[in-house]
Amino acid sequence: MPDPTLGAKKPVTATIKISWLLYDIMNETFLRGRTIQNKENHKEVASMFASEDEENREKILRSVKRAFAEVQTELGEYLNENGTTTDNSHYDGSHDLILNLTMPSNFNEAATTGVGEAVHAYLANSAIADWYMVTNKADAEQYYTLANKNMELIRQTVSKRSRPTRPTD
Repeated sequence: MPDPTLGAKKPVTATIKISWLLYDIMNETFLRGRTIQNKENHKEVASMFASEDEENREKILRSVKRAFAEVQTELGEYLNENGTTTDNSHYDGSHDLILNLTMPSNFNEAATTGVGEAVHAYLANSAIADWYMVTNKADAEQYYTLANKNMELIRQTVSKRSRPTRPTD
């Protein structure tokens, strides 16, 4: 009798905790600013630090929403979502970002963590790059480059497949 799970698609869920994403964005901008601070650039460095202040948070969350939409577009063939409407409303960060993917039956489940980590890194680096376009243009391109590498890693991780197993009969 054939195995009923053979050829069945695999559900994969990647949850991006917004609190950790925002923390990583704020921490990265703090650490970067601290490394370049000297006696003459206190004000410029202070503006580099992303914070939870309303105007800062709104800018960062807009960037996160845009970057998440880019990830969804990239992973469109695997998305398990319904919906044909969208809007340009503000994402307020009140809920985590969730990717519900339907992967092929031979998807290597060991890559699941890699998918979530790559998406997290892409969102963080994209938001930092956007933030630095306003506050620290000298470093913005570096973070766009990192985000592009993260997107490539997303593509690689969702493309991981398991080797077939030899029949035992």
